[in-house]
Amino acid sequence: MRRLIVALLVAVAWSFGGPAKPYPTGAYDASSARAYFGRRPLRVAARSLEILWRSAGFGAALAGDALAGDGPAGPRADDRGRELTDLLVALGPAFIKIGQSASVRSDLLPPPYVKALTLLQEDVPAFASAEARAIIAAELGSAASKLRDVSPEPVAAASLGQVHRATWDGRPVAVKVQRPDVEDRVALDMYLVREFAAPLAASLGAPGDVVGIADAWGAGLVGELDYEAEGANAAAFGEKLAASSLDGRVFAPAVVADATSRRVLTTEWVDGERLDETGARDDVPRLASLAMNSYMWMMLDSGLLHCDPHPGNLLRAPDGRLCILDWGLVTQLDEDLRLTLIEHVAHLVARDYAKVPGDLVRLGFVPEGGEDAAADAGVVDLLTRAYSKRAEGGGFANFDVPGLIDELRGLSADAGAAIFQIPPYFAYIAKAFATLEGIGLGVDPDYSILNDTLPYISERMLSDPSPRAAGALSTFVFGAAKDDARARVLDADRVGSLLDGARRYASTDVAVGGGGAERAADAILDLLKDDTPASRLVVEQVALALGARTRRLWADARRRSGGAGGDRSVLGSLVDPLGLFRGSKLVTEDDRDAAALDAAAKLAALASELLGDAGGDPADQRALASALASRLWARREDLSVVTRRVAAESARQTADRLRIK
Repeated sequence: MRRLIVALLVAVAWSFGGPAKPYPTGAYDASSARAYFGRRPLRVAARSLEILWRSAGFGAALAGDALAGDGPAGPRADDRGRELTDLLVALGPAFIKIGQSASVRSDLLPPPYVKALTLLQEDVPAFASAEARAIIAAELGSAASKLRDVSPEPVAAASLGQVHRATWDGRPVAVKVQRPDVEDRVALDMYLVREFAAPLAASLGAPGDVVGIADAWGAGLVGELDYEAEGANAAAFGEKLAASSLDGRVFAPAVVADATSRRVLTTEWVDGERLDETGARDDVPRLASLAMNSYMWMMLDSGLLHCDPHPGNLLRAPDGRLCILDWGLVTQLDEDLRLTLIEHVAHLVARDYAKVPGDLVRLGFVPEGGEDAAADAGVVDLLTRAYSKRAEGGGFANFDVPGLIDELRGLSADAGAAIFQIPPYFAYIAKAFATLEGIGLGVDPDYSILNDTLPYISERMLSDPSPRAAGALSTFVFGAAKDDARARVLDADRVGSLLDGARRYASTDVAVGGGGAERAADAILDLLKDDTPASRLVVEQVALALGARTRRLWADARRRSGGAGGDRSVLGSLVDPLGLFRGSKLVTEDDRDAAALDAAAKLAALASELLGDAGGDPADQRALASALASRLWARREDLSVVTRRVAAESARQTADRLRIK
């Protein structure tokens, strides 16, 4: 007995050594957690036994499947995926968040499990409001007294915290309060996952760096516990948004900095409705489109990507704006990655499939040097088939985005992470696609989320001054001929898609009707007045079309003037009696001229359609011309700049034609 008492005293004394907390700096730290819990074996053992007890039924079911000859992806996989989801909810916050993270890692789990985890919802009871008020007082100090009328019960509860309504300086606010001791419980569970579960999974053949994946999950989860960082993320989104064309249509709730701490987050109160539950059902397609444009902007422009796009975090505000909640989980995308994504879309649209394997390496889908293996695995063929279907016409209305994502996940599972993987940033975008498409299809069976990605891509390629964006734009509109400056001609269909996308991006919530001509004139002059890659491209093609039109008019006039003997025309003999320019490239139409004029005719018809020209009615055409002329006169100084640029480009092209042998 005496020895037992001494041993217990030594164990207790030892447990008080080492770090005072699992994460002394507040950030995820596997080594400090190991030192902390290594001195607390009784707590580790107790939690381990609890996890094993709760997991026993699920484990027995898997063992039964194996004995019956069925693997994890067998006929009961859908049921097992749902059972796994229920188990993770029962195990608590860390496992819920791990499950949500694993739902975007199809290289770790069979597709039926991944599909079940994407639907993982946090169904947890609220904690006592008295505890919430005590945490508010401890965290905010004297500032807590300015929070008045705190609701006696929470209005929402989740695994990491709960939300109460209150007022601050007379304004309604939402106060998110972290659960008591949640950081310590999360730290213990992540310690068990990282130190025991991950090595076990690796020894059983789980692909990739499983311990590294566990560390990434831990860092993300512990990061979500820092409400000050969450508030900073939301504020950063608002600052970046203010400089974009989405400003005034999308927002994150404003943070009340004086009432925010690591464990308490106070924001403005938003009287919004979830997109999948709003009474304004007719407005859902617009909002889903706006949400997709917002995620494209985050992914390709701001670089700060919101990583939790489930229906509960997307609200329709009473004024029709889109509110995005919960900025605890975000990821940063560097500029190189953002430009590579734009180039990849351009390569696919232009059917430049030879560049796709290299794109996949730079995007993180394929390890360095794995291009050939990825092609053999079928991913390039899959993307080729998907985008070839789009190229056949008919738009994206019947394009199955979730189906494409499921196929990509299947390839990832079959090929293994050593050959093909879905990088986390893309997995979150895929999750956004699936969420938003589901919301849109709930009210419109023909809704297509992929059709809503083109507007942002179009606007970005037209406005980005960087050389790589310019290259992507050239690939998009010229295709394989983009590098031959003396032969390239716009693909009218692609330009039409680009212009329509840019128009839809600029007026996501505004119909194109009245004022279309004025808006078009402004858009054209805004594009052309500055020397940018997009404006240089347009000026080049305008000058090409003008030159081609001049040569065709000259040829037509010569034919109408009649013959003057030999191969000379009357008009040619009068203007050039010595025949110095007869057969000159300056006056002779070539194949590029014909292609340029054909493209110009198609684009003119498209412009008429986009501007709302009502079937060619003469009165409407006169009104359209009058409105356009009025706007051009109002901006005559910009028009003069554009005219000089076109004239200079025409002179350059003339010189080039004279140099061509």
